[in-house]
Amino acid sequence: MGNQIVKKPVILKGVFSESDVAALRQKHKIFEEIDIYDRQLAELFHVLHPAEPERGEALERFKKERPAGVTAGTWVYYPWSGTLLHTVGADDLFRLRTNRNQLLITHQEQQKLHQTTVGIAGMSVGAGIALALAYSGISKSIKIADFDELDTSNLNRLRESLAAVGKPKVALAAQHLYELDPFADVQAFEEGIDEANIDSFFSDPKLTVVIDEIDDFKMKVQLRLHAKKHGTPLLMFTSLGDNILIDVERYDSEPELQIFHGLLGDLTDEIIKKSEITKDDERRYAVLLVGQKYIPTQALASLPEMGRSLVGRPQLYSTIAVDGGLAAYIVRQIVLNNKPTSGRYFVKFSDLIGVADTDLTESGQRQDILKKLRG
Repeated sequence: MGNQIVKKPVILKGVFSESDVAALRQKHKIFEEIDIYDRQLAELFHVLHPAEPERGEALERFKKERPAGVTAGTWVYYPWSGTLLHTVGADDLFRLRTNRNQLLITHQEQQKLHQTTVGIAGMSVGAGIALALAYSGISKSIKIADFDELDTSNLNRLRESLAAVGKPKVALAAQHLYELDPFADVQAFEEGIDEANIDSFFSDPKLTVVIDEIDDFKMKVQLRLHAKKHGTPLLMFTSLGDNILIDVERYDSEPELQIFHGLLGDLTDEIIKKSEITKDDERRYAVLLVGQKYIPTQALASLPEMGRSLVGRPQLYSTIAVDGGLAAYIVRQIVLNNKPTSGRYFVKFSDLIGVADTDLTESGQRQDILKKLRG
């Protein structure tokens, strides 16, 4: 792990002088300077005194009691955009960002959520999950891992711009996290997760929850073996057309739990020992791991086309976006309520709004596809 790809913001905080700010401006190439400090003080006053008028003498007294001018608050320079930002400090920023969570989440609960450490492997689906956690005030310390770069074809499900194509996904995810909270502790594993760094991914600091959103079956096995070793609950969100399959593996409360809920059986040893996993192997493992009853017919039909007429597994933004909200909810439940238990939870969009959908219904077409997949 290093910082060659992922850059961190430059932060000027604590006690500093006007000359320190001037030196910051001189040292870095600044394309835009934004000052939101005074506006945030007004917001903070309203948050602390919601019954008071938003403007008036009370607000002016509040501002006078606070540091003012260039030497107040915090200055943040974002090297990837050339933006220099004047903002309030870490505690006030967190209070402002999470105020509208109250009382759906209590102050004590919010503090507990903020102190968690979540590790996310895979920055396609995982990038949205990471940002959902940050918006929710969860996991100030967050570990993100991916070795891949953004392709234009990823833009059907990743909230990135055309200008970001070709950039490392992990760097883009880190930038979004820092732009929301420059004080976040983001540990970026730029080469992805491998045998050399997986132990440090789970420790220093120890993960509260790990989320698996990678395609590599060998590493999926290793993530679970290490989750068992460290007693870390593991979540996985699989988007299946207009459905989401959520896997919850509670290695913290169920240390004897079989990995993948025992669905792969002895195949886990085969996966670890194989020198090379072929495309046919991946399709076979995917069907076994997900369970054919959860895979829509159209998604099943796409499997033999991957690497032929399709470059990858079809996914929709509508399900990817929901993954983030579900992940934030489930992590919150684990941290605060020690729920849910291990299991598989299936979210079928059509059932939620009463739309007729036969894509999981047994049919001649579905049976033909399954026969082809079995070879």
